[in-house]
Amino acid sequence: MRRGTLNRKSLILIFFVAFSTILSFGFDQMVIRTEDKIRNLNIEYQNINNSLSKYETISETLDSISMGGGLNFTPILLRRNLLIKSYILNEVDTYNFLNRKSAEVNAQDLGRMMMKEIIEVTDMTIEIRSQYAQLHLINEEIFNKIGKDKYPSLPYLFQADFNPFKKDRDKFFDKNIIIYTKLLGFEHHWRDKTYSELKKYREKAIKEFSMREWYDVYKYKMLLLKKIENDMEIMDELSELFILESDDLLEKLNEKISELQSSNIKKNFYILTSIFFQIVSLLFLLLLFRSFITKFR
Repeated sequence: MRRGTLNRKSLILIFFVAFSTILSFGFDQMVIRTEDKIRNLNIEYQNINNSLSKYETISETLDSISMGGGLNFTPILLRRNLLIKSYILNEVDTYNFLNRKSAEVNAQDLGRMMMKEIIEVTDMTIEIRSQYAQLHLINEEIFNKIGKDKYPSLPYLFQADFNPFKKDRDKFFDKNIIIYTKLLGFEHHWRDKTYSELKKYREKAIKEFSMREWYDVYKYKMLLLKKIENDMEIMDELSELFILESDDLLEKLNEKISELQSSNIKKNFYILTSIFFQIVSLLFLLLLFRSFITKFR
């Protein structure tokens, strides 16, 4: 054999070296592609996980608002008729069984308690809606996505009603219920007034309101309680919608976890296979060098 000529064995070894190197390079590329896929899957996983956390937080917050309202709502609901019944009984109680005070003093004390109670219920309504308003404002896009189809008026749940109970005016003796809303101290009634003027108005009401007017105050309170109950029901239903959405996101999250696990297994397989073919390539390269050394010895 002349110098520089390759025999068949050398050609075969060169082929296997090249083939193993190409396979090793190919699996390296598959590792890179798999890493890109894993990177994208991690981003998708994180996005889903963030959405899941946000939905769960909103649901828990809605439950917290509803539960907090319920804790204050239930005791008032249980004694909702007590004061008005006591007032009516005081008016017809000729022998003054309720108290040793005069009927007039009793009526004023009961009126003061009814006013305090309706202010308490009003503050409760404002507090519930204020908490909901803050939550909705921060997560308006999510609320619209989840609940707008079921609740078209969802953004207006927390808005102030300057002309309340328009559809229920027939339940009041005095249809002009501004005399009752003024008791509550709303800013639009007392914007240019002082607190002392509001206080005088309330004291005058305590002394001068008739049984019919106190019954209107009672009806106003009952309608407020109904509104609070309705608000809490809507929040509970919204919370359920967020829970259902969270369940869907949890399924997607589990799917992404499975995909990540599968991709990581493939990546490790490609890495090991690439290393294997690198070793095979080196082995055939050593055999080729050995054949050259043997040839020229």
